[in-house]
Amino acid sequence: MYEDLINRNRSSFNYLINNVESMPYNKVDKIDVFDDNVFSYLEKKSWGFYDVIVSKTVFKNDTVSKTAMIGKVNIKTDNLALYVTDYDKPLKLSGNTKILGDIEIPNGKTEQAYINGNKGNKITLRGKTSKSNDKLPKIDKELRVDFSDYKSIPFSVFDKETVIINGFENATKLIDLNEITRLSNIVFKGNIVLISNKELQIDKTAKLQDVLVIAPKIKILSGFKGNIQVIAKETVEIAEDVSLKYPSSIYVKNDTDSVSVIINKNSKIIGGIVIDGDTQSGALRRILMIKEGATIIGNIYCYGKTQFEGNLIGSIYTDKFNLQTASSNYENIILNGSINRDSLSDNFIELPLFKNTIENKKYAIIKEF
Repeated sequence: MYEDLINRNRSSFNYLINNVESMPYNKVDKIDVFDDNVFSYLEKKSWGFYDVIVSKTVFKNDTVSKTAMIGKVNIKTDNLALYVTDYDKPLKLSGNTKILGDIEIPNGKTEQAYINGNKGNKITLRGKTSKSNDKLPKIDKELRVDFSDYKSIPFSVFDKETVIINGFENATKLIDLNEITRLSNIVFKGNIVLISNKELQIDKTAKLQDVLVIAPKIKILSGFKGNIQVIAKETVEIAEDVSLKYPSSIYVKNDTDSVSVIINKNSKIIGGIVIDGDTQSGALRRILMIKEGATIIGNIYCYGKTQFEGNLIGSIYTDKFNLQTASSNYENIILNGSINRDSLSDNFIELPLFKNTIENKKYAIIKEF
């Protein structure tokens, strides 16, 4: 009977993942897969850029469950590595710059520039080149940032070195960090939202996995390793030698304040970065800096200016590029950057940025819990 429950729950889970688009969030649906009064309970929860689905099958005193984080699979052929909004200012490439994949750029062509006394460039382009539009494509995803309907737990109730694990089949735990400025020496794992109304620093001694972190300003200190989704309003800084494992992300949406996201040397993010807003005037105050030696695997979307000197395996959409050196400021230039769409695995589940047609909506498991 227990083996039969496992098989029934697997069937229920498969039904859920194939019909997830029509399922409402945070509502438990009851189904009878084989029409014999053995019920499964299905639920979909939003978790940052992704969804978490839970299937439980119950018979008498036995319960079998399966929980997974899922994401949209882009099943149409898409090899776009770079998109830059067309403001009638050409994209210039300088130094040792490589772009592997299709590009959509102003006027459909690139130019070379010589910066800091460079006498020669090494530019590698492989892919189709076409003209971009005068607007950045609008993304289809807006993350939940308001958890005021949840009852919060003050951080002071936890001792140092505490381990808090909360499964996604349980209610979300909202932990209020307003009484601290630096999170350290604690373990949080699973269905947990860490929230603050002040600037928050995350120390390398904090062990975080699968959690959401929400604050106006967030700084992740050198040496941190974890898997988190960061939601900020003004600034995010990733110090040197930080590793944000898959699926990690940074999300900032703001039209009124200046916004900056800085990824420093030798840091790695696997998942993606999104800087968004609703107005073009706001885009003038939004900047993303990816410094030399930093690596992003996944997607970058910046409705603002991007200073790009690092490595990207995946794709980037940006309103424009910007390069600031000690001596000058340059617009729409990439210096010593590497963008490689070709090396992104076909099995990599990207951020769900753009709207797919209904027939192209397919979901796959990112990780099971």
